[in-house]
Amino acid sequence: MIYYPDKMEQRLFNEAEASLLEEIILHRRDVRGNRFLQDEISKEVVDKILMAALHGPSVGYSQPWEFVVIRDRKVREQIKDSFDAENTRASVLFDQEKSEKYTRLKLEGILEAPLNIAVFYKPAKAVVLGQTSMKEVGLYSVVCAIQNMWLMARALNIGIGWVSILDPERVKKIVQAPVENQLVAYLCLGYVNEFLDKPELEILEWEKRKQLSQVMREERYPDAEVADFCVRPVAKELSAALEHKINFKTKPLGALGKLEKIALQIGLIQQTLEPELKKPVIVVFAGDHGIAKEGVSAYPQEVTYQMVMNFLGGGAAINVFCKQNGIDINIVDAGVNYDFPNGLAGLSRFKIGYGTRSFLHEPAMTIAEVKQALQCGAKVVNDLKAQGSNIIGFGEMGIGNTTSASALMSVYCGFPVEQCVGKGTGVDDEGRKRKVNIIELAIRKHGAIKDPVEILATYGGFEIAQICGAMLRAAESGMVILVDGFITTAAYLIAQAIQPAIKDYAVFCHQSGEQGHGRLLEYLDASPLINMEMRLGEGTGAAVSYPLVKAAVSFLNQMASFDSAGVSNKEEAEKKG
Repeated sequence: MIYYPDKMEQRLFNEAEASLLEEIILHRRDVRGNRFLQDEISKEVVDKILMAALHGPSVGYSQPWEFVVIRDRKVREQIKDSFDAENTRASVLFDQEKSEKYTRLKLEGILEAPLNIAVFYKPAKAVVLGQTSMKEVGLYSVVCAIQNMWLMARALNIGIGWVSILDPERVKKIVQAPVENQLVAYLCLGYVNEFLDKPELEILEWEKRKQLSQVMREERYPDAEVADFCVRPVAKELSAALEHKINFKTKPLGALGKLEKIALQIGLIQQTLEPELKKPVIVVFAGDHGIAKEGVSAYPQEVTYQMVMNFLGGGAAINVFCKQNGIDINIVDAGVNYDFPNGLAGLSRFKIGYGTRSFLHEPAMTIAEVKQALQCGAKVVNDLKAQGSNIIGFGEMGIGNTTSASALMSVYCGFPVEQCVGKGTGVDDEGRKRKVNIIELAIRKHGAIKDPVEILATYGGFEIAQICGAMLRAAESGMVILVDGFITTAAYLIAQAIQPAIKDYAVFCHQSGEQGHGRLLEYLDASPLINMEMRLGEGTGAAVSYPLVKAAVSFLNQMASFDSAGVSNKEEAEKKG
């Protein structure tokens, strides 16, 4: 809606005019190559485009621009020679894959367009109002003038292509520009046979257009930074003493298998020969996923909040297993698409939003939202640590989150999507194929991403990001981390990319029945305690496995040694023999 001030007497624009300007802006394109026609552009039209430039904003009304209109083909051929030389040098600066792609791009229309314009910045010789502190704003003003040219040209159905791969000093020499002038842009102008629906580099998947949410900040940049986490490797000085204690229990060497490895690991985490497990807790983070709207789950999205209510009522599998094994349970609303009533006991409220966006169309979260989620997860752990807990497991609830976890795994690990996708909540074969197809389409849309936080933002969920932050803070605090199934392992995948030393603190509890989990555990070189073909989530694998972790600590602390029991060990028997 357009607002019309009551006492405004100047020219006002109506809705139709504003919409037309929006159309011109959204359909402006950088044109190059054989899309230019050879039809002549009249002097009247060229003047109109340059007049638009003259009306560009300039700091201190300095108007620091000058234009050279070039029609002469011989002059343009000299410019083209400069482009060819610079373009050859540029092609080797990219990695091999990008370099090959780069050489196939047509990046100019110097000879194809009937007219070129060189745009120069002419620095002022005297002090200019508004340019005493930020001295570059005069140069930026010229860029504003260029944008005016571009929009006016588009309104007149003329295409412009900006050529920047040039030696500016050589161009200045060719057009005999004053030595103090600075080349800002070299533009190719002409009528065209087609304006593309999208920018050409986006169509060719060189880059993708950023979303507003990726570049806009409210008030200031967020304080929370991933660098806040600092996970140190566990000290190994006690290794020999712990191994001696384990090996000299009344049993053959290695007879207790993985329990011995867990006992050693927990002893090193706690830096003691007599570790204790205090106030074990499992935190279930819940959040909704925009990708669920694409039909990737057998259940509707409202099941997320309904299951949260079931957790709070004590009726879910995780409640049963936690009660059986003496584990506290904490439920966190990380981003459920529902307003929970006030006064619900056992619910921690850390809602980032009402579900993520669908990563089929745009990143699931902004970077700012991911950083906020990481800090929320860390805050949950801070509170539990302060209450005396030193062992913590993580569960999750969120319709669509196996799709999110599969995408995270495929993109980060480089595995084919087909190897990462299972049946999740129980979709049939056709549903699984749909999940694979949707993830593959999303990956093609978003392109190659290497940064783990950006991968998490693009494909993750609020609950997955909060689990990631919670794991990082738990490791930083010296707590034992119980890693549950596929979704929590996907959160761990990102956490270990941020702070690799987290592995020292992680106990992988079970291998899920979800197809991708076994491959992901192999990638992480992680050996789970059990494989019961469970794929429920909620932290149930961690809860069921906890007695084994407890048994590892118990045998270390309570089982007799050969000396205390008066039993001969293998070494003594060999001496007697």
